Amino acid sequence: MLLQAEDVLLLTSKPVQDFILKSISNKTDLLKVSEILSKSYTIEERKSIMDYMLLVSKIQKKFETQTLLLCDTLALEQSTAKDIGAWKQSLWPKEGRVNDLCCGMGGDSFFIPQSLSVTGVDLDPLRLEMYRYNTKQFGKDYDTALANVCTFKNDADYFTIDPARRENVEENQRCFTHLSPSIAEVIELASKYKGGMAKIPPGYPLEELPNDVEVLYLGKSNDCRECLVLFGSLCKNPGKIRAVMIEKDHSFTEWISEKERASLYQDLPIAPLSDYIIEPAPLLVRSHLFVQIAERNNLFPFSQGIAYLSGSAPLKEKGFANFKVLETCPLTTSTVRQMLKKYSIGQLTLKKRGVEVIPENEIKRLAPKGKNEGTLFYTRLAGEKVAILTKRLY
Repeated sequence: MLLQAEDVLLLTSKPVQDFILKSISNKTDLLKVSEILSKSYTIEERKSIMDYMLLVSKIQKKFETQTLLLCDTLALEQSTAKDIGAWKQSLWPKEGRVNDLCCGMGGDSFFIPQSLSVTGVDLDPLRLEMYRYNTKQFGKDYDTALANVCTFKNDADYFTIDPARRENVEENQRCFTHLSPSIAEVIELASKYKGGMAKIPPGYPLEELPNDVEVLYLGKSNDCRECLVLFGSLCKNPGKIRAVMIEKDHSFTEWISEKERASLYQDLPIAPLSDYIIEPAPLLVRSHLFVQIAERNNLFPFSQGIAYLSGSAPLKEKGFANFKVLETCPLTTSTVRQMLKKYSIGQLTLKKRGVEVIPENEIKRLAPKGKNEGTLFYTRLAGEKVAILTKRLY
């Protein structure tokens, strides 16, 4: 769904909002919804309402609210979720003015501390309509400006920016070349403020960033959702990298390293597969901070360029999953099935790196039968494709 100008008044009108909330509460079938809407709305209006209804559950989950917010698919996908937005509150000073550049539907502004005054800036008038409406739903009364963020000027002390990562739903939002403004333009913008923060794709090459910034990788134990770059007075640890695991209670574990110590994964020496596979959390892989932890605990990869580590004992540190190696075999269907049968594996989890396969489809194809649980790794051992059967410990 892409929001059009005529959709704004329609979707924010009380009759439509009441109808949407009632239909969702009653779990009304979409066919019945269409039938009811046909009595009062045109085909185009019905389509807009029903497309929006498909987003409502995602909106409520992402922002942990039952309030209906104004957005389309692209704005929702590119916005910051509540857990990350709420955690970032602690990074802001207690007083001052903030420009939310490329403000979109307002995800970053929802959770800026109340003591700060905020201006949402965007080139798209529809995004500003979303921003104004949504921030009011969160009890905020913010200014807005229709302007190019690279040339916009006011007396704000700080900025936050989430560069656009794509222009339509079909594009890959992790494509670095699509960032608008570019990283170079964001760095130039930062020089005009006392401090600020920029949200960039987690895989962005850090060598393109200045040495005096702080880089934070944000997510949970099973994901890495955001790379946040802190500039100026918001940067408390210049030249350092953090991986922040945000839990429901907003507690976190962090690892801090000098940027030059976050060496490329290929710098770790390769060693034979040992008794355990130790899997770093995505946060540690993206930030490369697993490297220093591996060195400290005598852990090594068993194949070049693949972030699975191995050791003679489990690693009892948060951010790592441990698996006891049971057996390995060549990656062929018959041998893998034989291995699963030998250990009576019926409940199977499949992990893969360095091998192109869709885990869900592969598990169906293997059709495991048995009373035991197992975790199967499809990966490479000394460069060769292998299947490694393991038992997860913790």
